Amino acid sequence: MKNNRIAILGEGITAKSVSAFCKTHSIDIVSPEEADLVIASPGIPPKEYPRVKAEIISDIEWAYRLFQESAHPPKLIAVTGTNGKSTVTAMIAHILDAPYAGNIGIPLINYVGLEQEFPCIVVEVSSYQLESCVRFKPDISILLNITEDHMTRHGSMEEYSKQKAKVCMNQDEKDLFIYNSDDELVCELLNGCKARKIGFSMTSIEPRIRQLSLVGEHNFCNAWVAVLAAQDCEQSIETSLSFLKSFKGLKHRLELVTEHKGRLFYNDSKATNPDSTLIALRAFSKPVHLILCGEDKQLELTDFMKEVQKKALTVTAFGTVADKICSISRVINPDYALYQVSNLEEAIQNTMRVAKEGSVILFSPSSSSFDMFNGFENRGDMFIETVAELTDEILV
Repeated sequence: MKNNRIAILGEGITAKSVSAFCKTHSIDIVSPEEADLVIASPGIPPKEYPRVKAEIISDIEWAYRLFQESAHPPKLIAVTGTNGKSTVTAMIAHILDAPYAGNIGIPLINYVGLEQEFPCIVVEVSSYQLESCVRFKPDISILLNITEDHMTRHGSMEEYSKQKAKVCMNQDEKDLFIYNSDDELVCELLNGCKARKIGFSMTSIEPRIRQLSLVGEHNFCNAWVAVLAAQDCEQSIETSLSFLKSFKGLKHRLELVTEHKGRLFYNDSKATNPDSTLIALRAFSKPVHLILCGEDKQLELTDFMKEVQKKALTVTAFGTVADKICSISRVINPDYALYQVSNLEEAIQNTMRVAKEGSVILFSPSSSSFDMFNGFENRGDMFIETVAELTDEILV
C-alpha cells in the first residue's frame, strides 16, 4: 500500500470502516495537513473539504485502487441511478451468490484483502460517492435512471448527471455498461463511454420475468437488469430466474407490513425523492392513501403533486416539507383530501381513520429523513413499530 499516512473526513459508518482498515494494516491516521491521501465520507460535500496538498477521494475509489494492487482483483459490478439501485444490487448479489457493498450499507473497504474469498462484489454507488472517484472502473456498470434529486448538493441536473456518469466513464471495450434506453438523460451519456453497451427498457423485459412474485412493474424491470448483469457473468437466464424466485425484497422498499381490517400497510421509507414515491404509487391497483414526510430538498413539487392527486385518494403529510406539499396541493385542487399533521403517529392514525377496507396505506415519504429521524431505516422501523402499536398486531 503506497500511501502510509491517511486522513479521514467524517465519523459515520464509512469513516469507522476506513479507520478499522488502517489500524489492521498499520496505516498511520493523521490530520489532513499531514496526510498522503485523504478519504472523505460521502456525507461531506466537496465544498467543505479542507484545502490540503493531498488528494481527497471517496472510500469507493480507495478500495478500488487497493484491489488493483491485488494479484487477483475482484470483478466489480457497480449499480447507480436515482431509484432502484439498492434493489438491483441485492438482486444481482442474490443471483450470483456474491456479497454486496457500498451505499447499500457495507463499506467496500471491508472486502479489501478478501479477493480470493469474494472474487465478485456487487457495489451500489451513489452520486455522493462517485463525486470523489477518479480511476474507479467497474467490470460491469449499471445506470438505472436519472431524475431530479440532491439539488442542494449538486446544484443542477447537469452536475448531478455528470456525477452519475462516472460509473462508466473509465470503462473500456472489455467492460460492460447496462443502461436505461428509456431515459433521455442516461442516453445522453452514451458517447462518453467506451464500454460494450446493453440497453434495457420496460418494453423489452423477458416474458418469464413477469411470472415472478414481485410488486410493481418497476420491479420486473429491476429483475431483468439483474439477469442481464448475471448473463455477462456466464449465468443463464434459467438459473437467474430460479434464484430470483427465492429473492426477498429489501426492508423499507415497498415492504408489506401487515393487513388489518382489510387494509394493507406498506413501508416504503426508502422513497427519499418524489420519483420513487410515484413509482410506488403506480405499483398498486387498489385505492391508495399516501403518507408523505421529510426534509424540504428545494425541489419543484408541482408536477409531483399533480400526479399524486391522480394516484392517491388522500395525502397525509408531516415534517419539514409538509407546508410546501400542502400549499402546492391546495393550489392544484383546494377540494383534494389533504391532511397536515405533526408527527408519524398522527399520520398513521389519520390514515387509518379515512382508509376503508380493500385499500392500501402507503408510507412513501418522497424526501430524506433527517428532519425528524436518524435515516430512512430508523424512519421505516418507527413506522412498523407504530403500526403494530395502533393495530395491536404482532409484526415480524
